[in-house]
Amino acid sequence: MAKELLSHEEMEKLPSSFYTQAVAIFHLNEVGINVKQTRVAEWLDVSRANVSQITGRMQNSGLIKFQDNLELTDKGLHLAKTVARRHRIVERFLSEILGLPWEKVYEEAAKWENILSPTTEKAMLSLLGNPTTGLFGNPIPYSEYKKTKILNLLDVEKDKIYNINKITEELKRDSSMISFLQENKIIPGSRISIADSNKFSITVSTEHKKFFGLDQYIAERVFVN
Repeated sequence: MAKELLSHEEMEKLPSSFYTQAVAIFHLNEVGINVKQTRVAEWLDVSRANVSQITGRMQNSGLIKFQDNLELTDKGLHLAKTVARRHRIVERFLSEILGLPWEKVYEEAAKWENILSPTTEKAMLSLLGNPTTGLFGNPIPYSEYKKTKILNLLDVEKDKIYNINKITEELKRDSSMISFLQENKIIPGSRISIADSNKFSITVSTEHKKFFGLDQYIAERVFVN
């Protein structure tokens, strides 16, 4: 690691609120959102005042640069990527090795992400066959993931078959949403086609179910190739 980045020992000394806020900024950046304090507060379901207080402390620790938007420094980005990496590895471990239902893995993985040691992380990754994405298709940071061109379901052509690539963090945090998506096979690796669409919703078909609707919120957060 570069000299200025955080060691595992240094990360262990940081408050859990730093982990949480750094990862929120990272996830928002992943989907191309300009990160304002208000948006982070919405993501974390906390007050803007709480985000502002933690932002100040993270600035003093060299983890955040704050101008118009919140931006992670190299140290802050390393913290966020490390936690996101652990979370996505644990999601796969809980589902594929322990057999935990998909709708339970996000909440359970969140309990592990701040405490997983590099040794345990490496062992899990090896046991899983060194995947490059998490259970929901999101890239595992610091893996050998190769970026490919993907589109959300609002941007694809009708009557063509696509492979579902990933489900964004916003959707997978909602256990009832994940149950719905899994039940209807709207999960990475499944195939889907768009029968009809408008600016508010789309009608899709999957291998499991013919012709059912998805609203704009879901369609914008499911990516295919």
